Amino acid sequence: MPKGLYIHIPFCDHICTYCDFPKLLTKGQRHAEYIEALIQELKLYQQNVGFSNLQSIYIGGGTPTALSVEQIQPVFDFLTEQIQMNQIQEFSIEANPENLTRDKIQYLKAQGVNRFSLGVQTFHESLLKRIGRKHQAQEVIQAVANLKQCGIKNINLDLIYAIPGQTLDELRDDLRQVISLEVEHISAYSLIVEEHTQLYLAYMRDQIELTDNEIEAKMYEVTIETLTEAGYEHYEISNFAKSKPSLHNQWYWKNETYIGVGLGAHGYVKGQRYQNTRSINTYIELLKDGKLPMIESHALTKEEMIEEEMFLGLRLLKGVNLKAISDKYDVNIDEIYGKAFEELIQKGYLEQKELNVRLTPSGLLMANEVFEQFLLSI
Repeated sequence: MPKGLYIHIPFCDHICTYCDFPKLLTKGQRHAEYIEALIQELKLYQQNVGFSNLQSIYIGGGTPTALSVEQIQPVFDFLTEQIQMNQIQEFSIEANPENLTRDKIQYLKAQGVNRFSLGVQTFHESLLKRIGRKHQAQEVIQAVANLKQCGIKNINLDLIYAIPGQTLDELRDDLRQVISLEVEHISAYSLIVEEHTQLYLAYMRDQIELTDNEIEAKMYEVTIETLTEAGYEHYEISNFAKSKPSLHNQWYWKNETYIGVGLGAHGYVKGQRYQNTRSINTYIELLKDGKLPMIESHALTKEEMIEEEMFLGLRLLKGVNLKAISDKYDVNIDEIYGKAFEELIQKGYLEQKELNVRLTPSGLLMANEVFEQFLLSI
């Protein structure tokens, strides 16, 4: 039974230049019809899969807080009526600093939300403008203050580094400022220029220059060093926590099943990975007909499950337990990946202690190369 529920709200007040997630400008969209379809999708999963084992809910986007209380209320009504909320250990929502008012925080807290994730990205105005963010640094400071005043203790701040034109000193300043806010959790991601984004178009037109690989690696090292020295545990490639690692995201890394609903959402249920349509019109019409809005689904083979167990689990700094994987799938993992282990350990990318294998500091910098070694057919 799935342990996590992801809900996608695609609406945004503006479109960031780097964002490749399913999103739509808030103005002029079919908000009410979308929310109605979303609830219909939730009902279908309630009937066919069930919510009895859920431990986390994550509302992402888009920008969920771009919707008004009246627009999003039906979603919370459904959740509180159909799910035993006392079994939900972590209820997260993504928000932008500029539209997270104290009234909205109090409302969301009353609905059961106990973790807020803010898209900060950087504190430098010129860099914010470059990636299409509309907030200002002071609004981040105010939003965090509002959250704390409302009794919210579990706060995550997202940072992005390797923004075109960003310097190491600017990154160090971002880290200094985010540490000064004394939040529970920090996520730090290297900017990826995805196709079909405004940033990609600017790159193809030679309007921007991407960050050099060596500088990007140095930025990652500086991020790790600075945050760990400040008392944050580096528990996953891009995530740092004082005492509360993200429960919901660990379902992904531990290869647990989860339900994903909403435009473009992904899920993993009953051994099947699926993706929803990214077209709002198709999404609404399919659900009006009582059909799930999937455009792609794939039943994983045993071999694929083992592969995912390895490369997802290795994202966690504690690594993977080989005996646990062998027992779970009734295989000898050394027979399957023994050669890969040997080569990666010789390169200094992996280290093994008894039955546990994990990335080394060098392996963190070469993580994608490491993961590729576990995408071999068995």
